[in-house]
Amino acid sequence: MTQKIRMLLYSDGSEVGRLALALGQRIAKAMADTVDILSIASIPDEEDVSIQAVKAIADELRANDISVAIYRRPGAMGEELLEQTDATDYDLIVISSRGRRGIKRLLAGSRACTILGTVATSVLVAKGRERRGISHILACSAGGPASKETIRFAARVAHALGASVTLLHVMSQVALEESAQGADLEAEAEELMEREAREGIHLEDMLEILHNERVEAQALVRHGLVVEEIVAEAKKGHFDMLVIGAHTTPNIGGLLFSDLSQQIVLAANRPVLIVHQD
Repeated sequence: MTQKIRMLLYSDGSEVGRLALALGQRIAKAMADTVDILSIASIPDEEDVSIQAVKAIADELRANDISVAIYRRPGAMGEELLEQTDATDYDLIVISSRGRRGIKRLLAGSRACTILGTVATSVLVAKGRERRGISHILACSAGGPASKETIRFAARVAHALGASVTLLHVMSQVALEESAQGADLEAEAEELMEREAREGIHLEDMLEILHNERVEAQALVRHGLVVEEIVAEAKKGHFDMLVIGAHTTPNIGGLLFSDLSQQIVLAANRPVLIVHQD
């Protein structure tokens, strides 16, 4: 039996907050044995909507033998979430992202990015339209050892939800090793694996992790800039969720917009799961 996880769901009574709750509920029913729900709303009408939705979801989760605790607090999302995660160890946090556009986004970023820079756990950011289910996941591998943690978590989620996975590796300016053939930089996934190029061996290792969890999976390689290629494939493939590793800048807390994970969160129009690397 797959080990169950502890989750934290965030609710603020907004429309995107409702989407995050619904997504978190779906994953919790498949994977969790303990769920905490943090309800924060500064607008009275949103607070009423939030607590009603929270109670309904809590009742349904409890009916599925999941332990649920509800926390109602005033204050800012970032501050309250950080306080909650400091007090309790979670395997996954589910939040919403209202996002910002133009210069406001560049100056202040989205609130989701603020959370990504402060918590040391995996975070699922709910974005885009409401989805009836999670049936196809795009899991992105950076090519290094840390990717194993990302793909293991993606495999657990996919197995629990009965989803298939496309494993994506972007061949950027350089290959994984200096001695790689120039042709490898243009090759497709199957060709890389047949040649036993280092990228091909890496893809085979990641596919083995997915297959060991009994997840239907295929490998895919794209060529170009990492963020652009990931977002393009996500839109092209009609995926229900993206899974990426938490790429951070050492000693800065991951707050820079140059970090790949935050760029992808800002650019994507569907849920993004950012897997924390221990």
